[in-house]
Amino acid sequence: MRDTHAGKPSPRGFERLTVGKAQILARNEAVRWSRQAVLDHGSLYRAARAAAYQTLSGRGPVPVLANPEDVGPPWVVRRYFRGGLMRPFGDRILRGGEPRSFVEVENSARIEELGFSTPRIMAAAFYPSGLLYRADLVTEFVPNARTLADVLFGKNERSDRGSPGDVRREALLCTASLITRLSKAGVHHRDLNAENVLIARDAQHVHAILLDLDGCRVAGPGSHVDPGELRRRLVRSIRKLERTRPRTQNEGEGHLTNDEINRLLGESRAP
Repeated sequence: MRDTHAGKPSPRGFERLTVGKAQILARNEAVRWSRQAVLDHGSLYRAARAAAYQTLSGRGPVPVLANPEDVGPPWVVRRYFRGGLMRPFGDRILRGGEPRSFVEVENSARIEELGFSTPRIMAAAFYPSGLLYRADLVTEFVPNARTLADVLFGKNERSDRGSPGDVRREALLCTASLITRLSKAGVHHRDLNAENVLIARDAQHVHAILLDLDGCRVAGPGSHVDPGELRRRLVRSIRKLERTRPRTQNEGEGHLTNDEINRLLGESRAP
């Protein structure tokens, strides 16, 4: 099967590698580790799981490993897993078009150019096998950050400033602001949900970061993107989590109030 990425120039700052059947885009500082990881373990994901000092939750385990260059933040390695009706396929993706991990590299660069912060991508890889492939993405770890789902339904963190209710409202407001900015910049996310919005705290500032950028269409400013559609999609994912996530004992967690939903939908202003 012919892959449409073949022969394409590498994105700025990345080198294109072939290790066995694996195809890799790696930043200069990640080239050596990426090549050796595939040689030793068969994939970046397996190498990371073998060396992880921490594992985050997601559609699959998300290993975190110390920076292999001993300088800079840790790295997070994510394997792409299917969701929704395609969940039974696990991490197997039908080939055709650009691999999801390579699309994420391209979209991340375009979104950064539009002024949004995203986790810095270190490497992306895909592993073809007949009509299917698997894919991995390596990014720098974002400190003091949790997904919106964890903020809303997880345990309150010691680093949180204010009551659980205040922390929830703050996260919802900055998520609503992110959606407004994305719509104005012409960025549409076809799978916007509470698991792929990251709430990060930097000193006194809290901001929302969009994850899973392979699901984005970056048309650019001037293109019509309905913020209401994005917000309603996000609310549906939150309501689904309310039914499936175990409830905690923290104040206000486990159910969003009408006021909180209105804040997310942009129908009320921050006090």
